[in-house]
Amino acid sequence: MVMLQDFTALSRGREVPLEGRVDRCPRCGRNGIEHAEPNTLFFVHVQESEVLSDGMLTAPRDCCRLTTATVA
Repeated sequence: MVMLQDFTALSRGREVPLEGRVDRCPRCGRNGIEHAEPNTLFFVHVQESEVLSDGMLTAPRDCCRLTTATVA
């Protein structure tokens, strides 16, 4: 089963369980959820999740990668 989550349709400040708080992307101005990885910070606007037999696979479909200069 595949699910598509569109965070741009949600209002700013809304808490999404297991994902975080919806906020405005500093790069494009659309709503999204901030995600951090070891060397990258990005805002996910649309995310695809697929339930597999051994867990769930989640992948961003539409996101903005942020640089340190963008965040500051």
